[in-house]
Amino acid sequence: MSRSYYDIDPAGGEVLCTYTEGGEQEKLKSEKTDVPLLKAILYAFLPAGYPHTVTDDYLAYQTYDSLQAFASSITSLLANRAVLEGLGVGDSSSSPTGALILKITGDTISRIATILFAHRMGQAIEPECKFYRFLADLFNDSAQFLDLLTPALPYFPKLAVIVSAGVLRSLCGVAAGASKASLSAHFAVTGNLAELNAKEASQETVVSLLGMLAGSLVVRLVEDKQLVWLLMVALAAVHLIMNYRAVRCVRMRSLNRQRATIVFREWLDHGAVLTPAQVARRESILRNGRGNLASKTGEYTGFCEFVTYGQLRGWNPKGYHRYDFETSSYFMGIWHRGGHFHMRIALKEGTKNPLSAWFDAVNHAYHFDSALKDGLQSHYENEMPLGYVSDEQKETIFAALAAAGWDLEVNALETRLPVRVRVGDGKKIVPFSEKEQTRLLSHGHQEAKND
Repeated sequence: MSRSYYDIDPAGGEVLCTYTEGGEQEKLKSEKTDVPLLKAILYAFLPAGYPHTVTDDYLAYQTYDSLQAFASSITSLLANRAVLEGLGVGDSSSSPTGALILKITGDTISRIATILFAHRMGQAIEPECKFYRFLADLFNDSAQFLDLLTPALPYFPKLAVIVSAGVLRSLCGVAAGASKASLSAHFAVTGNLAELNAKEASQETVVSLLGMLAGSLVVRLVEDKQLVWLLMVALAAVHLIMNYRAVRCVRMRSLNRQRATIVFREWLDHGAVLTPAQVARRESILRNGRGNLASKTGEYTGFCEFVTYGQLRGWNPKGYHRYDFETSSYFMGIWHRGGHFHMRIALKEGTKNPLSAWFDAVNHAYHFDSALKDGLQSHYENEMPLGYVSDEQKETIFAALAAAGWDLEVNALETRLPVRVRVGDGKKIVPFSEKEQTRLLSHGHQEAKND
């Protein structure tokens, strides 16, 4: 009696090889599953087990990302040619020492800019990775347009342009590298982050080679300055459009300020919970990404941010009415003047995820149409503020969010180093270990006997 065995891909259940065992005297027969040539080539550039080992938005993002990289490769060659001309390549009257000083100065300042930008903005890149991924290419294209100016400028203006372009490239490197790492972590769903990055590097290599080949032909044929500028504008437009489409495809599962606001507003308006795919279609890449809030009618607009206790208590802008209140997990200050308001939250020690505080901020802003007209003081003197949602109700909402596919364990709301407020003398009381408690008890008994 013959039996069959199969080697399968556990990610998708695809049969890789079939084995047939006929009996004791017969040898094991094996038959590999034929894979079409095109599919085999694609497997070399896609993560193992695709599409089951990545998110649904992976292919769309990588397609647009490859197209933008192709356009960027051509513009890079045009910009590099302009830089070489500006440094004096092909000009016998130019000084090699002067060109070297230009290069060293630009590289030095760009490295300093890299350190400063990473220190200042590093914490904000992961929560806002889609914004920074697009911003990185804005920096890159701006640097390339500055490069085109170098051949026509005298020495010191040329130095300023080279330094500025270098700084923009360093900002691009930090923003692109950090945001890509965050996006890769989002795409990898089976712990295959390293392999996904390796395959992405293979994709970029092929696209860059194709772009260099096409760019070499363009550089050879296009010499006229006006035509170069027109070509750069067209390619930069393609580059930015493809990059914008790429980040628009991504359906992040973490709740940053904008996504959390969209989700909570939908619940307040209609009692419905949006999925990551639905929110991705609504969120903005360039606007409303850093804590913008509004009332139900939109008559009152404002901003909310997480701050230290000193920044909350010490901030008193002129002409604003102010109200402060405290809950078990945070302090909140609200300032308003006319149709504008500002909210600040200082989280208490022990608060791991500020999602509940942000829900309260969105909820307060939602009801400002009536609350601000009546005056915040009278509004909060009631037993419960208008639109109050209990902790039990919020837990129900958060459970529904998790069921809809949101990852509530990731804190994507704070874009700076998280700070918590300790109420008391500021000393951290460290509990004794079991061994120390035993030693102290025995010491106490000994002293009692001596007495």
